[in-house]
Amino acid sequence: MKLKGALIGLGNIAVRGHVPAYADDRVRERIELVAVMDVVESNREKAAEHLPGARFYTSIEALLAGERLDFVDICTPPHTHAAAIAAFAKAGVHVLCEKPLVESAAKAMAVEESLRGANVVFLPCHQYKYSPLWKGIHDLLAEGAIGTVTTAQFNVYRLQADAGTAAWNPQWRTNKAQSGGGILVDTGAHYFYLAQYFFGRPKGVSAVLRTLKHADYGVEDTAAVTLEYDGLLMQLTLTWAAGGRANSVFIAGSLGNLSYDGTRLVLTTAEGSREIPMPDVSDKRQYVAWYAMLLDEFARRIEARDFRPDGLAEATTVMRLLELSYRSSEERRMLPLA
Repeated sequence: MKLKGALIGLGNIAVRGHVPAYADDRVRERIELVAVMDVVESNREKAAEHLPGARFYTSIEALLAGERLDFVDICTPPHTHAAAIAAFAKAGVHVLCEKPLVESAAKAMAVEESLRGANVVFLPCHQYKYSPLWKGIHDLLAEGAIGTVTTAQFNVYRLQADAGTAAWNPQWRTNKAQSGGGILVDTGAHYFYLAQYFFGRPKGVSAVLRTLKHADYGVEDTAAVTLEYDGLLMQLTLTWAAGGRANSVFIAGSLGNLSYDGTRLVLTTAEGSREIPMPDVSDKRQYVAWYAMLLDEFARRIEARDFRPDGLAEATTVMRLLELSYRSSEERRMLPLA
């Protein structure tokens, strides 16, 4: 029997990333979307176009009354997540949820409480961990290819914030009440869970957040963040104020370096350099494959009744790091991660 689920929110990431992932060979024989819930009534036609046969609802209450669901896939903005997770967990429905988990660290605590004892699988959409680049870097670090890591630098340059769906609110990413923050929340959240994936839980964080170009945004468009570990500093620079798109990585260790320039990963040690071709990590066309692997893991955990809280712990740590970054910028000091 296939696991039956509902897509919550039919915005851009749902249509471009999630929906096509359900057609992947690893996924389509095991799970399917039988319903869509979106508060925008005009999205009924879009739902019929992308998910023919899926029933359409405009509220969580109506969805739960009309369907017997195994899982939901939440693709709505962060400020809606806490209430939705609580409602589905109470109904015994497994939850996959887009990042960031919620819009504040306080709300993350509420999510933890709603999931405690619910016996449902919860996974955040931390899909970057399934990309060839980030998995490749993780595996090289884990095998000690560059020895003990001492510094790591990650850079993300963008021209502006991505627009949301025109049917609802295209500017929600720059509305702090709906997004929880600016580029630090939108993109930095990915790098905060990657930091845990690569290096573990940091000891503290310091940050400088500014609006350098987009004065009409209600949030920061640029962030410079340092995560502190024992013997390691990870630095992260993010901006929506650049003149072009680019990504780069440089990780230094006691035995060598790893670098990425947008097209290739290079491992350099005393024995020489080795190039590992990689697709552009900023190309969102790759996301479908990453989401398919995430959905595959989600389905396996449901089938095995694997209720481990590792995904929730990772997501709540991301929220704590986000909160501390904003405080650090205001207070102009490094803050410990308790």
